[in-house]
Amino acid sequence: MIARHASTCSFTRHAIHNRTRFYAVAALLCALFPTLTALASDPLRYRPGLRNSPGKDRLNPKQLDAVLGNLREKTGFAEIRFDENGFLTLGDRTNFSGGSETARRTLIATVEMKGVVELETAPLRSSISFARIANLISFQNRTTGQRIDACSIQIDFGDFSLLRGDKQAIEAFDLGFVLLHELGHAALDLRDTYDGSPGDCEVMVNRVRRELSMPERQTYVAQIYQTVRSPSVGATRQAELIFVKNGGRAGDKPQKFHLNWEAQRVGPIMDIGALSSSKKGKPVAASISGQ
Repeated sequence: MIARHASTCSFTRHAIHNRTRFYAVAALLCALFPTLTALASDPLRYRPGLRNSPGKDRLNPKQLDAVLGNLREKTGFAEIRFDENGFLTLGDRTNFSGGSETARRTLIATVEMKGVVELETAPLRSSISFARIANLISFQNRTTGQRIDACSIQIDFGDFSLLRGDKQAIEAFDLGFVLLHELGHAALDLRDTYDGSPGDCEVMVNRVRRELSMPERQTYVAQIYQTVRSPSVGATRQAELIFVKNGGRAGDKPQKFHLNWEAQRVGPIMDIGALSSSKKGKPVAASISGQ
């Protein structure tokens, strides 16, 4: 029999908002449904690493290929693939061409982690901006005592088609970079900040961008501004991230690139004043991208 518990494991505990409510609901579900047939029938429940979800929200082949192509591009790993059970494998880790050393280290940490991260598709989910960590759960086999911490990376693939702005900024915020951000949470226990800085996850991802000669994200939080009201369309709220690439030679001016999307179509708009006690003055609305 498999017991399902809300977990406080370090590798994802920071990614869940409203934890108290989440844990209470999880405890209630455990009490009502002590035996979870679908989970009990999963023979790979206790295998760690990154895998495609075995449930109804699993990525389809096209989405899985998109994930694989993006991660191969970022890491340079020539033999990276998802195996017949849906788990990410790296093959010969010395067989790579180009890519980022930081991205390779992140993927290695992911496949060697003690917990499991499952990829899920979350189309048209208004609570998700591009991707987020969710479903923080700890599974324990009551017969053997074996236990594993699990979470999901939920991806709204459609959000990426709504990105507008400079080509260099769009390329620096593609599916692969967003996945690396989420794996920074899950595999490296990195955190986000709401104080106008990139935060630990984006510091890591910016290192990947730098190693790939791409512009770097300046803040974790995307700023919100309202467009001019149109009689036919009405006012809309746009989210914006700024990316900067330093000149290759001494004396070159940094280049600035803008990334925009319609905030209300992509995901939640939050009051960052409520998220950061260090924020002074009037709270500013913002979009939390890459949660």
